[in-house]
Amino acid sequence: MSVAIKFEIKGTPTTGYVLFKTYEEIGRDKLASFQQLVGGLIEPVVYIDGAVLLMNENALNDGLLAWRVPPELERIVPEHFRVNGHKVLCGPVILVADDGEDYHGFKTVELAENALK
Repeated sequence: MSVAIKFEIKGTPTTGYVLFKTYEEIGRDKLASFQQLVGGLIEPVVYIDGAVLLMNENALNDGLLAWRVPPELERIVPEHFRVNGHKVLCGPVILVADDGEDYHGFKTVELAENALK
């Protein structure tokens, strides 16, 4: 089993919005798993040592919600994602392992969490 960390905002204007952080299992077909988790074609946001943050490449065009980056992602999200003084992302994003040749899930939740540090 391998895992990705998923960040996704859920809610409505009436109920309010909450950012959820979940650990998602990556199936045998990694690309299909990644695309299912972000809701479309994947696009790298940023590469960090041993990992990559992926989002839906059409998130803005599809009208997905933009959300303020939480403190644990602040360090890795690039400065050009800053809007009105805050870093923002759009739609669900996932953090997966990157060995320089291929994207894949982390072998453990602990390894995934360590990539954020």
